[in-house]
Amino acid sequence: MQIEETKGRFGFHFSAGDDDARPVAAFVQIYVKSSAMSRVADLPISPHMGTAAEIDCFVDEAILALEAVRSEAKSALAMSGP
Repeated sequence: MQIEETKGRFGFHFSAGDDDARPVAAFVQIYVKSSAMSRVADLPISPHMGTAAEIDCFVDEAILALEAVRSEAKSALAMSGP
């Protein structure tokens, strides 16, 4: 089973099993749109994650990193003057 969801600039791909007879553990991977022209999230930014805790940890770390980038970007812009 394969699922691909995109919400805004982000999305995830879910995979469980494959076409062969051997089973594969289910996992999700977080994606981002690779360009403004992309219609779907197509660039992976996370490892394969198989538990809710792994997803929470990845997203929490990403939020903290984006908050730091936001702050630094605003500071850089403010240094350019009015």
